[in-house]
Amino acid sequence: MTPERLVFQQSFEGLIRALGDHLDEPCAKQLRAAGIDPRGKLAVAYPLEVWVESLKLASSVLAPEATLDDGAEVVGRRFLEGYGATLIGSALLAGVRLLGPHRMLERMTRNLRTGTNYLEARLEQTGPTRYVLTCRPVVIAGFYRGLFSAGLEMSGAHGASVVLMRAAGDAAVYDLSWLPEKGVSKPPETKPLPPRGPQPRS
Repeated sequence: MTPERLVFQQSFEGLIRALGDHLDEPCAKQLRAAGIDPRGKLAVAYPLEVWVESLKLASSVLAPEATLDDGAEVVGRRFLEGYGATLIGSALLAGVRLLGPHRMLERMTRNLRTGTNYLEARLEQTGPTRYVLTCRPVVIAGFYRGLFSAGLEMSGAHGASVVLMRAAGDAAVYDLSWLPEKGVSKPPETKPLPPRGPQPRS
């Protein structure tokens, strides 16, 4: 028997913090209808369906003019900031800039499962500053695009790019890249001029 897919409390805490000042009473009422009370004590875990509906709602609130995927990207970016304010999230993101982009991606990929009991993620390096990330199952692909874009930027990566390469079945494949660091250029060495001898008299 396949276990029920669950999303854990800390994911919802991050989502609520991502909403920030947008979490007014009408929004809270809609979240309650979806199965979560943002004003009350959160359960340890919720069914995946509750997460999906909550994510859709947050996307429409934070980016009302955007498509669902683009709105979910906004949520993903704000989620990482909100997740960093939770107990587990703060430990996860502590010192992320010191880790650098490579180790940050490895850590984020390993710890994606801390928010659910079902998500699988595989990271493959394809270049000096390029990776391919495969996640499954993924319901709204834009969320992870925003999540990893923000993570790369937090780690100090310049020109970070996260592109959905393809979505097949319940899997989403992303191309993650950033600009390589430029070497510190040294000023050209100046050779001392030879000593000038006495000038001939005219």
